Amino acid sequence: MGHIFFIAPDADSNLDEIAQWTLYWLLEHNLIPDTAIYNCHNLRQALVAIEAPLAIGEAPALVVLDHSTPPKEEVLEFAQKLHNCIPESWIVEIVPREMPLPQIQENSFWISKPVCRADWIAGLEHIFLKAGTPQWSAVKI
Repeated sequence: MGHIFFIAPDADSNLDEIAQWTLYWLLEHNLIPDTAIYNCHNLRQALVAIEAPLAIGEAPALVVLDHSTPPKEEVLEFAQKLHNCIPESWIVEIVPREMPLPQIQENSFWISKPVCRADWIAGLEHIFLKAGTPQWSAVKI
């Protein structure tokens, strides 16, 4: 399994609790070997962190991107760049409820704010136990 990145470029964003839920769930399911978890607080830091494993041919297992309210154009562009550059990685976008989403976008996974633990755990089960990669996923979310 690859590395996991939590990206919260907005000062009001906080993915610490979701990162903690993820860590505990991975430990419960013995999925943690050879996995590093990164918390990135700006897009530059995220880009540098993601580039390091990509340079040696290791795509991230999961990238979680928290959009601000209202969403910022630079974060939307960064999300699209991630989708285009690493389609083999799960990219989960945490979005404000009022954020307009495209009708159909392949390999996209959005969760509305506020995120509850039960919904997050259901997403982890789908990502790590059922689907494997976004291309193999048969779920419509």
